Order: sequence, then C-alpha cells, then structure tokens
Amino acid sequence: MVLHVNLKSIPTSQTWSYTKSHIGILCYDISSITIHHNSISYKHE
Repeated sequence: MVLHVNLKSIPTSQTWSYTKSHIGILCYDISSITIHHNSISYKHE
C-alpha cells in the first residue's frame, strides 16, 4: 500500500523509465550469469 502511494506521487513517465531501466539491468545480469554458467559447464564436460 505504501509503495502504491509513493508511485502515485511520482510522475508516470519518470516511474516507467526508472522501472524499464531496472528491468533491463536485471535481465542483462540474469542473461550474463546464465551464459557464464553455461560456458563453465560446457568447458567442465
């Protein structure tokens, strides 16, 4: 409930760009870790 109120006080476009950038960073981190892990597993075999 607090988060909802805080988001409403921030302009929507600002909130969206902030959310998009964080989602992009998060997805990039996950893909990097996955690729790194897969390459290690492949070399190990």
